[in-house]
Formats: sequence, C-alpha cells, structure tokens
Amino acid sequence: MSPTFRNAHRLGMAGVALVAALLTAVLFWPILVNPNDYFFKDGGDALQSYFATAFYTMHDVGNRFTGMNYPYGEHFNYPNLQPLLAAIMAFLQRHGVPTGRYTVAITNLLPLVSVAFTPVVMYAILRRTRLPVLYAAVMALLIGFMSPQILRLDGHISLSYACFVPLLWYCIIRMQEAPRQWRWYVLFGVGTLLMGGMMLYFLACGCFFLMGHIAVLAWQQPRMRPWLGRMVLAALLPLLLFRGYIWATDHVADRPPNPYGLTVYISNTQSVFTPVLGPLHDWWQAHWPSDEYNDEGFAYVGLVSTLTLAVSVVLGLVAVVRRRQWQRLWRPALPLHLRTGLWAASLLLLLAFGMPFKWEWFAWVTDHAGPVKQFRSLGRFAWPFYYVATTYTAYCLYRMWRYLRRQRVPALAWVGLPLLLFWATEAWLQVSTKAEQVTVGTGASTFLDPSTGVVSRLSWVGRQLSDFQAILPVPYYNMGTDKFDLSGSSNSIYQGDKAAAITGLPLLATYVSRASVGQAMQHIQLFSSDMVPKELLAHFPNDKPILLLVTPDYYTEAEQRLIKLGHLLVETPEASLYELPIAALAATALPRARILADSLLPTLPVRAGGLRATTPAGVLVQSFDQAPDRRGRLGAGAYYQAADGFSTLYDGPVPAPADTGRYEASVWMNGKSDYGYGNMQVKAYNAKGEATTTVVDGRKATEVLGNWVRIIVPFRVTPEVVRIEVIYQNRDLLADDLLIRPLNTDVYYYVGTGSHRRLIKNTYPLTP
Repeated sequence: MSPTFRNAHRLGMAGVALVAALLTAVLFWPILVNPNDYFFKDGGDALQSYFATAFYTMHDVGNRFTGMNYPYGEHFNYPNLQPLLAAIMAFLQRHGVPTGRYTVAITNLLPLVSVAFTPVVMYAILRRTRLPVLYAAVMALLIGFMSPQILRLDGHISLSYACFVPLLWYCIIRMQEAPRQWRWYVLFGVGTLLMGGMMLYFLACGCFFLMGHIAVLAWQQPRMRPWLGRMVLAALLPLLLFRGYIWATDHVADRPPNPYGLTVYISNTQSVFTPVLGPLHDWWQAHWPSDEYNDEGFAYVGLVSTLTLAVSVVLGLVAVVRRRQWQRLWRPALPLHLRTGLWAASLLLLLAFGMPFKWEWFAWVTDHAGPVKQFRSLGRFAWPFYYVATTYTAYCLYRMWRYLRRQRVPALAWVGLPLLLFWATEAWLQVSTKAEQVTVGTGASTFLDPSTGVVSRLSWVGRQLSDFQAILPVPYYNMGTDKFDLSGSSNSIYQGDKAAAITGLPLLATYVSRASVGQAMQHIQLFSSDMVPKELLAHFPNDKPILLLVTPDYYTEAEQRLIKLGHLLVETPEASLYELPIAALAATALPRARILADSLLPTLPVRAGGLRATTPAGVLVQSFDQAPDRRGRLGAGAYYQAADGFSTLYDGPVPAPADTGRYEASVWMNGKSDYGYGNMQVKAYNAKGEATTTVVDGRKATEVLGNWVRIIVPFRVTPEVVRIEVIYQNRDLLADDLLIRPLNTDVYYYVGTGSHRRLIKNTYPLTP
C-alpha cells in the first residue's frame, strides 16, 4: 500500500467518523445533551434493562443477580441486563464511582456511540471490497445509519449495538485474506466473547456466520482448506467456553427446554426486502398491505438492494441457461470475501426464515434441536445478510458505473446517482423515525432518585426499609418461563423496579428470560387460594413482613385477596404500600375445611363413585385412574397426550340436565412438562349442535399445588344446553382430576385405601 493510498484511506476514515458523529448528534441531540433523563422506552424489555443493570451495579456482586425472584435470585446472564457492562459498572461503583446513579445515561450512550462507529467499520469493509475512498465513505454512512440494530433502541437495548456484526465480519474478511495470521482468529474469538458478554445473540450470530463461511470455503476454495481448522476453532471455541461457563456457574436445572417463539420470531421476505418503518413503510402498506412484519426479524436491506439482488438473480439465471456457465451460479465474479459472505449470509437468512424448523415434516428436527431452541428469535440471524447484501449492492452500483463509463455512455453511467439519493432518503426516513420515537421519553432522571420514590415515605408512618425483606408488586408479574404469563401492569412494573433499584429490596416478581419453572410455580403459589399451603415461605431467610406495593390498576380476585391480608401504611397517587405479615400468607383454610367436612359428611348421601355433594345438583369427577399413564396426581392414573393438538377430557351430557346457572370445569395439569400450558375450552351445545365456547389461557393460572397447576373455566349452563365438551389444547399434556360442578356446590370424596386414604374437597386434599 503506497503512502498516498494509505493517507487517502485514513483521511476517508476520519471523514466518515466525523460525519457519522455529526449525524448522530443531529438525530439524537436531546439524549446526548441530557442522557440520564431519557428512556429509550419506559416499559417492557427496555425498562427491565435499565432496572436490572442499575440494581446489579448498586447492590450485587459476582454472577448472582438478586433484584428479582426473591429469595432465589438469578444467574446474572439471564435478566435483561448487559453482563459485561454491569460487571464493569459494579466494579467502579464499589470503588467510589457512582455509576449506578447514571445507569440510564450509560445504557443510552453506548448504543449511540456504536451507531456513530458503525459507518467507520463499514468503510473499512467497503475499502477492502475495492471501492474508491469517496464512494466508500458515502456508502458506509448509508449502510451504517440504516442498520437493523438501530431499530432495537426502544426494545432490547442490548441488541442495538450496530457495529458488532460488521466488526465480526471484518475479522472474517481478514482471515480469508491472511489465513496464516493468527491475530484475526484471536481477535474474532475474543470479540465474540466480549460481544456475547453484552448480548449472547451476537456471539451466536458471529460464530454461526463464520461456520457458514467455513462451509462455503470448503466447497468453493480448495486452497483454503488447510486453514479451515483454525476457522473451526475460532467459531466453536467461544461457544464452548460460554456454554462451559454457564454449566459451571448456573445451578438452576429446570429452565424451560422449549422456549416459545422458535417458529414465530422469524424473518420473512417482508421484514428483509420491504420497508419496515417510517413514511415509506406506511406508503408501502397502503398499496401492498401485509400483517407479516415481525420486529424480531427486521433486517431491511432497502429497496435499492432489493432491486439489485433481484436483477442479479435474473442475470445469473440467464448466464446459466443461455451461456451454460454453471459455475456463475455459485461462483459469481466478485471479491472472495464478498462471494463467500453472500453465501454464508444467505445460509443464515434461511435459518432466520425458520427453515427447516417451521416445516411440519421436519418436526423431528425441531424436537432434537435443543441448543438452537434456546435462540428462539431466529429472525435475529438475518443481521449479517443486511450488511453483506448492502455491501454487495454498493459494489454492483460502482461496477455498473465503471462499465458504462468505459462504454462511453456517461449519461447512463450517472443513472446510479438517483438510486443513491433514494437510498439516502430511505435511510434518513428510517433512522429519523426511530430517533423521534426514542427522544420523547423524558423524566428518566427520577427513576433512580431516592427522593422521588414512594418507599421514601415509609418514614411518615415511623417505618424503615430494614423492617421488610422484599417487595411484592401488585398487579403482579411473573414472565420468562414461557409457561406462565402474568404480565402485571406498566404501573406496577415501573414502580416495583424503581422501588427495588433505589432501596436494594429484591422483588417477589420475575421478568427474566428462561426462568426456573419450579421457582416460578412457588412464587405464583402465593396467589393461590387459601386451600393451598405456600411452599415458598419455607425458603425465606427470616420472618420479616413483605412490603406490598400496590399501584392503582385493575386487580384479579387472587390479587384482591392478597391485598386484604395486608395493612395499609402509605397511600399516594402513584402507589400504596401495605405491610403483609408472613403469618397471614402462611395461614390456610384447611383446618376450617376439615372441621366443616367432619360435620357435613354424615349428612350427605353417597353418590356413584363415592361422591358427596352439598347440593342435589349434578357433578362429575374424572380421576383417570384407569388411564395407561400412571403418573397421577392423587391416584395412580392420569390423562396423557404427547402430540400437539386438542385433547377431549369430557364429551357428554350435563351432569344433571335440570340444573342451570354458573358452573366451572377444572383440571390439574402437570406444571413441569416440557412445553407450555396451552388453553382449556368448554363448549356448551344446544339441540341443534350450536355451541357456546369459553376459553381460558393456561398461562394465566395462579392455582399451584406441588407440581400441578389447576386450570379453571367458568361457564354457564342454560336450559337449552344438552351436551358439554371439555377440551385442552397443548403438547405433552399430563392432566388429572377433572371436575365439573355448579359454583354453589362442593364435592367431597376419598382417594386411596387404608392408611393412605385421604379426604378430597373439590380436588384439594384435606388430609395429608
């Protein structure tokens, strides 16, 4: 490289860096001026990222996060924080630097710095693609500011580092150019680990992208085969090291093996090749409406790139069919890194499209793809395709310009200029729309300000934080197992996060991906009826009361019952604080229910099956004792269906046709099955075969006893109803103890014999 060439290259890179910094300042100026006062979004995953990072920074150490899931806490890789960043901030906090107080500012600024740095990386890639300095600089800015990661600023903030994927691609390019130099393999490996420390998807995306290159090089470049072992090591070692770290430090054994979303959070042609945001998206939707946009799969390459790719495919097919140039199909005349990059990125794009997992005839592949299932948002693997496709487009436009100039048709040569102007307009509209969305959330400075928290008013009633052991927000939220989905409210999540971060009191709530199923069941059991002992209380380290934080919202019956157990301490417009004694949580209705049963049973006639009911109304209990599956709840048998679909638990007449009014159908399903909880339906048919259907989402259940979860469907029986059908839609369904009864009727019966004989009320054991 000559000194003149080197100086021009450096000057171009400096110019790109300067312009990128200026554009970032123009777009995000309000945030840059006062970064600690802006939420990219004041709810959802973005808020949890601020909270989890702040709590860990100010109150935790090591790989344990105690801010949620009290008293167990979590491995700090699973909450929606950025582990590497949080660890650095916590280190500084412990050494006197108040990083925790400025978590919002730090969390905001780092992705914006990445936005400004991305064009610099793209410039380096474009220059290695043999593009001139000025042209490479312009294209680097267009590609960088249209990055799909920028669209994640108000969602998963840890996914919004736009420079990460181009940096990893740059290392892969240098590996191919200088396969003998170990430094690029080392830089790739270290880079993927560091990026994985911010967000695991970057580690997986980079390693999968490199493995795609390895496959292409082994196929197309025989001279590279001696060096592929190094690439395999660079691709697999970070994955193995990370997996080994999790295996050695994460002691939770029951994280969900089949998280939801593998065939849902995917890319498609709309999210990659048509506008996804801004005025152009609105115009496109007005003319070609589609509801298939999924923000998890956004990797929009721009209409210019879409057109270029389409033309390239057509020309390639023409070359193959007319000229018999078969090799042009897989070996187009491109720089090596661009050709291999296109193939590798296209392979990842197929994965991002959900292939082959979304095809029913490949269900067996999905069933045995455990590690891949954990990366349930496959659409994110479309990111490399964006950078390669846009680089390819930049290369094609330049080659077209040079070709037309050499053919002495300069007027046609400049046809690319309108395309670049359109590309620039599209990029600006997209990034400016996102910038407008993230610069409206002011007021974040109060989030971590102790003087503005409702808990600071405990002193009004002579109480202090040390009087309590944890905070329980109501409306209650418990999300992350992909089995339960108790979403609380935006108010309760915000106020709960704020109170916990300020005080250091952990939350008796969970907003953690792939959380422990068993621990979640114990937490949700706190909202079960008073017929259920609360197992979690035995794991509390002391008997201090719980601080109940109640925001003004709609409450479920279970939440209302819990609030009534507490004692009001502080009432403010944003939230009220209650003292909830552990003894009140621990109390059950079982002793009273046993006394009542002893007095009632002698007066109740015995029906078929040994049932006794408190009214003459018809009731039905199906214990499935004779079922082939012997993993029963109270008895030996249980209903089991492995395949996904509808299971008929009951189909027949109303237990007593003369009875009308409010009924409930309930069943206990095993809460630790490999899949989610599906839904339960009751269909009430009239004589004409017309049905009224009532559906209950199993994820909303709060009745937990042992390893079983009770799903309850209330429904009404009218005089016209002649038949009812109870069905359950789920995979890996293990269900037991179906009960159909009027709401005003209690049902008693015995299970077992001899010393194992137990009295049951409405499918709840009254005796051990």
